[in-house]
Amino acid sequence: MFKVDEFCRSCQELALPFNILEPRASLAFLSDVIEKYKPTRTSGHVAIGGDATSISLEPHEFSYSVHLDDEPIYIFFEQFGNDKNRVIVLNNGRNLGNVLQNAFGMEYFVSNEKQSFLLAVNWYAIEGIGSVDWLRNLAG
Repeated sequence: MFKVDEFCRSCQELALPFNILEPRASLAFLSDVIEKYKPTRTSGHVAIGGDATSISLEPHEFSYSVHLDDEPIYIFFEQFGNDKNRVIVLNNGRNLGNVLQNAFGMEYFVSNEKQSFLLAVNWYAIEGIGSVDWLRNLAG
């Protein structure tokens, strides 16, 4: 099963509004956010690297999203294979933890429409860059 399909299944099961960007809009968004933040790994164990703030995935995996603004967030997965160039918009970013708790494990990136931040979540860590003061506070 593709990660995009699993994510959408979880949203539908939880009755959480979302949509998938059209291909042209997805490509434009991905190009812009990847150019802006230059993540070191967009496939395999996704990572931002460089000056990103990093915290352990445990115990934050399903709770960190409560710190996101109440706004739509843009989720995309590794840029290799079947989920390449696909972007999901979840209407309220604070619901992301609920969606993921109801889905199989996956690595992914998160941003917002303004691309004011980028998060990379892999099996070990949550990395963030941009407007992520809340993440720096969790890092201590």
